[in-house]
Amino acid sequence: MSLVAGRTSALLRLRAAYARLPEEVRHCLRPLNLLDELASFLPSSAHAAVHGVTSRARRLRLPARATYAVRRLEGVAPDGTQPLVVRLATDEPSARYWSRLLFAAPPRETRERVLPARAVLADAARTPPGVDLALWQLSWPIGRSVVADVVPSWVPLRLATDRPLCDIVRGEPIGRGSRKDDVRRARKLGLTARLTSDAADVERFRRDLYEPYIAQRFGDAAVLLPARAFRHARRRGWLLLLERDGAAVAGALLEPRGRELHVLAFGTSPTAGDAPAGIEACYYHVIRLAVERGFARLQLGTVRPVLTDGVLRYKRKWGASLAPATTLDRFLLRHRNTPATRAVLTAAPLIVDRGRAGLVALAAARGVDAQAQLRHVDLPGLSSLVLYLEPGVPPPAAAPCSKLEAVTAPLDAAPARTPDVA
Repeated sequence: MSLVAGRTSALLRLRAAYARLPEEVRHCLRPLNLLDELASFLPSSAHAAVHGVTSRARRLRLPARATYAVRRLEGVAPDGTQPLVVRLATDEPSARYWSRLLFAAPPRETRERVLPARAVLADAARTPPGVDLALWQLSWPIGRSVVADVVPSWVPLRLATDRPLCDIVRGEPIGRGSRKDDVRRARKLGLTARLTSDAADVERFRRDLYEPYIAQRFGDAAVLLPARAFRHARRRGWLLLLERDGAAVAGALLEPRGRELHVLAFGTSPTAGDAPAGIEACYYHVIRLAVERGFARLQLGTVRPVLTDGVLRYKRKWGASLAPATTLDRFLLRHRNTPATRAVLTAAPLIVDRGRAGLVALAAARGVDAQAQLRHVDLPGLSSLVLYLEPGVPPPAAAPCSKLEAVTAPLDAAPARTPDVA
């Protein structure tokens, strides 16, 4: 008994000592987190592979634990005229995002039930009638082999930098004047660029520039990188700081991965007076650095899967193209070709992932010129673009970049494929 009591006492002392450790230290001592921490000292390609394994391992228990509230949302489509009915089975942050995106004003919400994550695919097979558009959250490993239109939660954009900087600025005609204006403003700011991997610099950037900027820019929809992501990145990459009189006013956290340079985070001072100008300057100096260091491509981070998203449009202005989506969170999409759905897809054309068929745009041209809509939303990296037209509107001849599939008949059925498990 004394031996058992001694071991119990020792375990209790160890637990008490563990509880007194700082939270960040306790986090690092958990097995998968410790593996991530050790891998952060490896080359970027090896760290990315380990991180991919640990990220998936953390989700293996998700099907048995996660639940999603099933919501019926009723309101007005973005055109302000069409009644719209949407069904969501997602977590709370995703529900807030989709509700704000799809409706002109806050919709009326009815919570129908709580759906276990493992029952998502079965629920999607029996969408109630009268719903214009429905989304079910698929978090890996749920639905990893589903054959259907799925909307990735985030999509990456990349820019070819294996060419002179002046060629990137000159680029294609669309956005050329705006790019040149950005370059002129960046140069007029008179900021000094400095590369650093100092821990104190990185921590100040995270605390004083990155987090305030993201919170101010996105509000309650902000998704912040954890502090450990900054610690890991500085071991393999750099922090580009833009300074005035020795004080940092903007910056970007960068990580080289082979011949690609990845932007992990932007930040600017909320007290600098012109936060957009600081971010514009960051883009210019990061692109200049990628060209000067001989990187073939610059990964500009991820954006929402909406072709009219402001962040996507800004990155696109510099000539960025879509890259394959690698996110572990996706949304299974079902929709009917109704006036309300076309109003949604006119205001917020969606990017869907069709697996081997690549990324496909779902857009519409309700109340706008179809050819002008194509010029506005099409971009490199899409394999095709599905354009829903109003009755009697002739289809455009072609899209600027992608293969065009024009849908002219107002069908009252789901044009997206029925989800099946391969």
